[in-house]
Amino acid sequence: MMYCERCQQIVEEASCPTCGSTRLREPKEKDPCFLTEQDFIHTGILEDILGQNNIPYLRKNVLGAGMAIKVGPMLERGRFYVPCELLPKARELLDELFATDEESIPME
Repeated sequence: MMYCERCQQIVEEASCPTCGSTRLREPKEKDPCFLTEQDFIHTGILEDILGQNNIPYLRKNVLGAGMAIKVGPMLERGRFYVPCELLPKARELLDELFATDEESIPME
């Protein structure tokens, strides 16, 4: 696993799939790693779950304050970053939070 400083994400290939950079390095424990991008409603839910599980995070708004005021906050999206050492735990929580429980759906 390597780390792309530009995209702040862990990559498995020789180049970053997002930006194409080949200037990758070994990740450090405290490096901020991209977790997910969520809509306005789900950002609040995810912030609560991460906080309850003592996972520090950074949320960056995609539109920014000025644009969100013009178009409304419901169109805002948030990008979440967590320390690399906690990325697996955060991904597990994210999967549990947004997974669909197919077993609870009655089959006809």
